[in-house]
Amino acid sequence: MKVWLSLGSNLEEPFKQMERAVKYLNEKCFITVLRLSDAIETKPIGITDQPDFVNQIILIETPLSAIELLIFLKNAESHLGRTPGPKWGPRIIDMDILLYGDDIITKTELTIPHQAILEREYLLKLLNDMIPDYIHPVTKETINKIYTKFQETGGTL
Repeated sequence: MKVWLSLGSNLEEPFKQMERAVKYLNEKCFITVLRLSDAIETKPIGITDQPDFVNQIILIETPLSAIELLIFLKNAESHLGRTPGPKWGPRIIDMDILLYGDDIITKTELTIPHQAILEREYLLKLLNDMIPDYIHPVTKETINKIYTKFQETGGTL
């Protein structure tokens, strides 16, 4: 399955943390990293009194189910040094599943497509740079159309 992940970091040289995370993922026999977006700096959301984040989107291929991948990613975050903290707080690494093929998954522990796609300009920008013609499984609109609407409305979809 082709899966789009979001990576983020704002601690301990965030650009290096992103590289470490991609390398870690790519070393696993059940994950192949296919594409990387640019890594960009973004302002924090929620808790604003913290360093800026570095964010990146990666495309991977994996035979893992969405739930298996989620469990693996949470364990990978811990392995890479993430410790528990407040929601939207500083972190050494954050890995989220944005899109899992064209699947729509609504479970207590996992919602796919990730709701943040429709709420965060940087995710839409990076996805638009990579897959502008991808049709969002819920909205049935292309990423480009969603991103354009987001920009025209100042973030209200």
